[in-house]
Order: sequence, then C-alpha cells, then structure tokens
Amino acid sequence: MSRGAKISSLSVVAAAFLGIVYTVVAGNQPLLGLDLQGGVSVVLEPTSTSGDDVTDESLDLTVELLRGRIDEIGVAEPEISRQGTNIVVALPGVVEDQEQALERLQQTAELRFRPVIFDLGPDLSNLDLTDENGNPINLDDLTGEGVDDGSGSTDTTDATSQDTTSDSGDGTTDSTADEEGSMAGQAGRFSPLVLAQDESTSTTEAGNDATSTTSAADDTADSTSTTATEDDATDSTVAPTPTPQSTLTPDQLAAAEACSIEGVTPDNADEADAYVVLDDRDGNRLCLGPTMLTGEVVETAEVSLDFTGSGWEVNPVFRPGAGGIDQFNAAARSCYALNPDPNLCPSGRLAIVLDHQVISAPSINAETFARDQIVISGAFEEEEARLLAEALRFGALPLELQAQEIRTVSATIGHDVLDAGVIAGIIGLILVATYLLAYYRLAGLVAISGLILSGMLLWTIVAWFGDRYGLALSLAGVVGLIVAIGVSADSNIVYFENVKESYVSGRRVPTAIERAYQSAISTIVKADVVSLIAAVLLYWLTVGAVRGFAFYLGLATILDLLISWMFMRPALAWLAQRGAVEKNPRLLGLPSLAGGSE
Repeated sequence: MSRGAKISSLSVVAAAFLGIVYTVVAGNQPLLGLDLQGGVSVVLEPTSTSGDDVTDESLDLTVELLRGRIDEIGVAEPEISRQGTNIVVALPGVVEDQEQALERLQQTAELRFRPVIFDLGPDLSNLDLTDENGNPINLDDLTGEGVDDGSGSTDTTDATSQDTTSDSGDGTTDSTADEEGSMAGQAGRFSPLVLAQDESTSTTEAGNDATSTTSAADDTADSTSTTATEDDATDSTVAPTPTPQSTLTPDQLAAAEACSIEGVTPDNADEADAYVVLDDRDGNRLCLGPTMLTGEVVETAEVSLDFTGSGWEVNPVFRPGAGGIDQFNAAARSCYALNPDPNLCPSGRLAIVLDHQVISAPSINAETFARDQIVISGAFEEEEARLLAEALRFGALPLELQAQEIRTVSATIGHDVLDAGVIAGIIGLILVATYLLAYYRLAGLVAISGLILSGMLLWTIVAWFGDRYGLALSLAGVVGLIVAIGVSADSNIVYFENVKESYVSGRRVPTAIERAYQSAISTIVKADVVSLIAAVLLYWLTVGAVRGFAFYLGLATILDLLISWMFMRPALAWLAQRGAVEKNPRLLGLPSLAGGSE
C-alpha cells in the first residue's frame, strides 16, 4: 500500500472523528422537521376577491412576505413553497400557538408611509433623550435642525460623513455622498422627474467639497437630518442645549418616549397612529411618527435606470385626487427636506414601511409632485429597486389568503415517527452488516467501517447545517439516508466481487486488490453519478418532502464516493498484508484457491 493511500485513509478517519468531537463540543444536533417534531401545515389559497391580482409576481412577493412573518414568529426552518396558485407553509414545532401562527399568516399587511423622526443608527438599542438632570432634550436640537449663519441660509456639518441634496433656486440640485458611510441605496430621495434628471449637472463625487443652502436628511447611520430654522446655535458641532420639558409639544414628548425604548416596537404595538421604532433591511433603526398615508394611494410603480445608466430608480404613480396624490403632497409639504415640519417630520424623510419593516426612507426634495412625475433615486441596486417597486405597486400583502387545508402533527406523533424511522434504519443496518460479515468476512468489516465513517460525517454535516442554516431533517430525509445505506453497500460489493474475479484468475491477494480497484472504481463512480443526477432532478423539479428525500440521498451518495475513493482500497490492502490473511485468503471472503503469480 502506497504512502498516499495510507494518508488518504487516515485523513478520512481523522475527519470523521474530529467532526463528531466538534459536533459534541459545539452542541450541534440535527434540526427536526414538521413530521418528526410535530407542528402545523397549512395550504393557503387566494380568495375570490383577489381576481386578476393572482400572478406569478404577486405569488412570489407573497411568499417572501410570509417568510418574513414566520421569521418574526420564531419558527425554526419553516418550509414555504408554491403549488400552482396555492402556497404551502409547514411550521415545525408550532403546536401550542397554532391559532396565533395561522392568524399571522392570513393577516393582510398594510403599506404605510411614516415620517422619520430620528435615525437611531445600527448600534443603538436604547437612546436616552434626557439630559443629566432628567429633562427631555429638544428633538429639534437632536436632529440638527438648522444652523443660522446670519445670512438666512442653513448649513449642517457632520463629523463622520455628508450626503446632502440642495435646491439652488433654479431647479438644479447639488449633492455629496460619503462613499464609506452613505446608505443612499436604502434611503434615497423623492424627487420630481425633471429635478431628478437635472441632478446630472450638479452631482459631485464623494469627498469633494459642495456648498448647499439647506441640507436634506443624511442617509448614514450616525448622521442627522436637517430642517430649516433660524433660532439654533451657530455651530452645529456644539452639544445641544437641554430644553425644559414644558417647552416640548405633546408630539415631541411622544416621539421622545418612542425613541428611547430598548429594541424595536413589538409587532402587536405597531399601530398606524402610534410612534414606533423599526429596523430597515440593513438593521438600521429608525424612530417613526404616525402613519401619514397608506399604500392605497399608489396606483403602480416601475423601475428604470437612472440618468447615469449606472444605477436604478423607482418611478411610482399615485392615484389622482384626494384618494392619491393629494394625500402624498400633504405629507411631502410636512417632510420637505428644505423646510420640514419640526413636529411632524423633523428629518425631512418619509419611510415606506411594510410588514413591520422599513423598506426605504427617502428624503423629500419638493413640496408638491405631479402624480406620474415622481422618482425615488439613491443609487439602488436592481434588486433593491424592484423590491421597493413591488411593495409600492401592491400596496400591501399582494393577495388576500384563506386556509384551504390545515394539517396538525402532534409532538407525540412526530416523536413516534422519528423512533420508527430510527428503528427501521438500525434494523436495516444490522441486516446489511450481518450479510457482509457472513459472506465477505474481514472484507465485510471494511464495508461496515466505511458505513460508520460515512454516518459520522453525515451526522456532523446535518447537525452543522441545522445549527447554521436551519436545515431540517424530515421523515423523507430519513428515508433517503436509509436508501443510501444500500447504495454504499452496493459500492463495496462491486469492489469485493472484482477482487474475487482477479484472485481466481491467478493473481496474489495484494495484486488482486490493486487490479480490481481500477475496474471497480469506474463502475462505482458511474453508479453514484446516476444516483446524483436523480437526486438533483428530484430536488429541482419537486417540492416539500420529496426535496428532503432528494437532498439527503444526494448528500449520502457524495459521501459514498468519498469513502470509496479514499478509504475502501487502503483499508482492504492493509488487511491483505496481515500474516493471517496471507496464509488464509478465505478470511477476506475469497475462495479456497491457491493464489497464482502475477
């Protein structure tokens, strides 16, 4: 046996044992699916009122929104898939709170436009808006509301980064962006179409100096928003002066209380008329005011390339009249970045919120808009722009859903199924091991050792994926693993039978082992590749339990290839070199014939 063969064999053994040690030390264990730990499975179908809204696009968006809701419930490894126009949701472990989970799934979300009161940044979980004496701090000071330089214009300087948009009075806009800190892709700007196009004449690269008369909201986590006032201090870097509680309006007091909570607002407290603290998709935390308008005002929204051709923008179209653009313009006047309402929208930004999450929080670049001449820009990636456009277009959960079928699996039944699967696997393994030992003797021991090593590696991988990525082991997956025992046994039998043929033809045992491997490994690889192709096709073309079967069958087949390639031949060759085997080849299951010369 060559040195390389010894190293490969020992590497497999070491990897298997180290993997088990790591799994035990890390406390990893396979995550069980619905049919093994109990839970609830529900088939949701669009109601008759959905009508023409039932499209592939609306169904896909609904699946994504449902996935976010289930994540909030805290279900480990939910399974969500489409079957035609129906959506199948499996919630493992949800046994006691089934009603709450089902109600959460069928709840129709509402797209809300909320004013941004304060940007808390990604690292702040509890903002104290009181001074050392316990008095609330004026929100106008916290948001950097304007610094009068004596000329009637306002300028704000941030110590970390700047992202400003200004109106020069002639319809053009100047802006600067900090390349490291900017979150323009997530915040962006609401601009009239003509104004957005004119920005091409006045956009400067990050780091260049830009002069602006009034700053809009900074999109970075640690910068502040700007509003135009004439009573603030002359230096924006000076610490804000505490304001007596009596000078704060009720709105400011409510905002101060909302902004100072720890964490985000609970889902059940996310009321339309309340101040809330929510996260955006990047984990940035925003304090938001009461809802100014809902998604019902939006008629449609599309995406397009911006004027530079390097980024994407969103073009919403609002409904005409009081039920659409009028409501948006009322909100725009309050959140206009150059002169925001200090009580309603001090930051000059209007957040778009769907399902308890801020999708985007653009600044407002005009007081009034034409309903079909609006651009939300901000160096969006294509996927970000399409997500925002879909949310605006559907205005809420795209489809109203109702439960068509609900199937409950109790925890007791799940454990009984798991026990039955484990017992079936053990019985199958014992029968296979008995046959291999009886027919191939010590060679059968090599096959059993390979199965054990494969099982150890499989346990490590499944437990690691379950802990890291939430990969669930279902009953179908258990069946796939049991089938894989037969696949691995077949690989060993193919090799052992080739060794027999080579030995009977007159070769010595060590030579027969080496020669047989050359022909056997080709057959083994071809057989395993066929199994892999079947597993990949099943996984790709099917859903639900069949995909679990295909995944674990494919994983076990790959491990069989590894064991066959790196362990089987070296282990058998090592046994053949033992004195007892050389004297009695029948110990390897070989016929009682004298080994011939090479």
